[in-house]
Amino acid sequence: MVNPDSEPRYRIDIATARKIAVTAQMLAPEVRSAEPSIADVFQRPGCVQIDSLQAVRRSQELVLLARGVDKQSLPLLHESSTGLFETWGHAHSLMPRLIWPLLHWRRRRIKEHGLSGLQVDDDVARAVLERIRENGPMVHSQLGRAVGQGWERSSPVKTACEWLLSIGELAVISRDEKWQRIYCTPEQAGLPDVELLDADTSLNKTVALALRALGIARLDDVVDYFRFPKSANIREHCFADGYVAVEVRGLAGTWLAHEALMEELHNARWETGSMTLLSPFDSLIWTRSRQRELFGKDYRLEAYKPAHKREFGYFGMPILCDEQIIGRVAARVKDGHVGIENLEVDEGFSPESIRSEITTLLESWVS
Repeated sequence: MVNPDSEPRYRIDIATARKIAVTAQMLAPEVRSAEPSIADVFQRPGCVQIDSLQAVRRSQELVLLARGVDKQSLPLLHESSTGLFETWGHAHSLMPRLIWPLLHWRRRRIKEHGLSGLQVDDDVARAVLERIRENGPMVHSQLGRAVGQGWERSSPVKTACEWLLSIGELAVISRDEKWQRIYCTPEQAGLPDVELLDADTSLNKTVALALRALGIARLDDVVDYFRFPKSANIREHCFADGYVAVEVRGLAGTWLAHEALMEELHNARWETGSMTLLSPFDSLIWTRSRQRELFGKDYRLEAYKPAHKREFGYFGMPILCDEQIIGRVAARVKDGHVGIENLEVDEGFSPESIRSEITTLLESWVS
């Protein structure tokens, strides 16, 4: 067992720390070149945030493409046969079904304390659940009409579906051709029995999953990965086998690193110059303080700002070269072709060369 407050067993440089993080997230050059499957990718990060922005492609698709997944398999991402389900992870996320029992603690907590901003009509929720139990999977539009536009679009039925999904009474393992969630019961979805784990054990295993996915982390990074509640004593659950206290030269505080991942680095090739692009919602960099300290960047998504207030561009994608983030690109696709709105790269890299390479990469992702 490792105590997060214990003396560091290793002292490593920041390049090594970055390599551990990139390896844990299946973004190392050798992993990407092996063209992993969707299932392979979900084994390590364990959680892919869902977002509907489509400047290039949807974020969850970009996360997979960045890791070398063949784009021909992306239509399977929201098919029940892929073995994923949607739930609250780091925001609304896709996760492998084997993780369903691990999130028992969260579903129970939401059921006991409620969900911020959600006012549920209990009678509607009971009626929705009974109808799906009797008639099988449905989208919310089959259960009742919504009112409003965009983010304001809602209805008592839609709210009930959100609530039932959050507490595990309903599940989503697929979407229809209009990208609507198809709601079903956990039994209809074939999800594992949540009673196999008590809440404390499931929380402990979820913390271990976050640590493994991060590779190297401080306590705040672990807390943010699955948005653990502040009241949960995550520190006590960080005593995980295989993790050691590490000092990263030039960075404050003690970090936890997975010893097996540190061993992997000795056999990996890194000086490849291999580049990929990250969604701003990618789990490697979604915690801004970690992005800033570990990779030296403080990039912000500006898609939700008015155009005249954007400093860089609508959808800025960090550029990962081996273990370094060397810049970012703001790109959009129109009529099937990629347009570069803005590009910035670190000193020592050729903007023209980088522009050419990432344009080719983006074209291959969207063509």
